[in-house]
Amino acid sequence: MPNTDSIFVSVLDEQGIPYTQASDAILVAKGVCVFLNEGNSLTDATLQVKNESGLSVEQSGFFVGAAAYCPSQSP
Repeated sequence: MPNTDSIFVSVLDEQGIPYTQASDAILVAKGVCVFLNEGNSLTDATLQVKNESGLSVEQSGFFVGAAAYCPSQSP
């Protein structure tokens, strides 16, 4: 697992954000990056994660924020 992926998973763990497997969480995070790169907003991404994962709005927002570690999403 690349270092950025490991950091992402450890951040989820630290915040108590549940996921089935680390590899699944990483796959979803990369999907979030694609979704954002297509011009969708952070709010849209948060709602998409919430609707597909069953996480709360707060957990989904944190997940999306943490998922934005993709190189093309750097501020």
